Amino acid sequence: MKVGFIGLGGIGKPMAINIAKSGFDLTVTDLREQPLKELAQYGARIVKNPREVAESAEIVLASLPSNVVSEQVALSTDGVIAGAKNGDIYVELSTISPEVVHTIARHAAEKGVTLLDAPVSGGLDQRLEGTLSIMVGGDEKAVAKAMPVFKAFGDKVFHAGESGAGASVKLVNNLLCGINMVATMEALVLGVKAGLSVQTLKEVISASSGGSKVFNGLVDTISTRSPIPPYGQTANQGLHTIGKDVKLAVELAQNLSVPLTLGSTALQPFLAGLANGWADKENWVIMEIFEQMSDVRVRPPELTDLE
Repeated sequence: MKVGFIGLGGIGKPMAINIAKSGFDLTVTDLREQPLKELAQYGARIVKNPREVAESAEIVLASLPSNVVSEQVALSTDGVIAGAKNGDIYVELSTISPEVVHTIARHAAEKGVTLLDAPVSGGLDQRLEGTLSIMVGGDEKAVAKAMPVFKAFGDKVFHAGESGAGASVKLVNNLLCGINMVATMEALVLGVKAGLSVQTLKEVISASSGGSKVFNGLVDTISTRSPIPPYGQTANQGLHTIGKDVKLAVELAQNLSVPLTLGSTALQPFLAGLANGWADKENWVIMEIFEQMSDVRVRPPELTDLE
């Protein structure tokens, strides 16, 4: 099966590598030279733009950062739909709004191309191991045809429903994740201000009703890792990503007239972090905001310098 992949960022590159490792005939493109060189080492063919990717593949996947970029990659003159053929499948792995999914799907259908929206979930380990969760919306037959490719980078594939369902369930999931992140940071600040150690909070809460997967992962991360990526590297869990996802979830709720008492509030620290110019730092950088507001330091001193 001939597969194409567009977007070799922190999430896309490990997925593309796992596809190549699984033996698929892979063609890729990206705006950056370095990830292209890495994929070439795994036997991937390098081309100039999304249209050339689509011309050489039966199934094209894209992992992109925003609604705007997804529309450009899909619908521009050198985009995927321009190069795709009748019967091809285009898989949008990006976390984007359902409205954009429907727009791309409509244009794809005019050319006989089936769109699947299939955002993924999982941390760095899951990306590298090929054990991501995949939430798919779209035609059931197309999902079945794409399944061997999905299995190259995911171990849990959920067919959520019709076109747009994958995008919707991913936004709901990441809304909950964002709320849990903010709640965890507030709880840690409160506990430390009350005289408790982070280790005590971790041991008690992880074994009690306040614990969660987000809490367990975040308390370890903010205690041991700087939010500033190493020189020359991009963030693995960038603030721009979760901030964008929570914002899209809030916008979806507004479009559907659903009040989000917690979700709308949880969005504010992410927006503040983005306003501070922290978009390209790791998402736990917003712990700085909670620490400053409460005049307390939760993280070790060597992890609190953002200069």
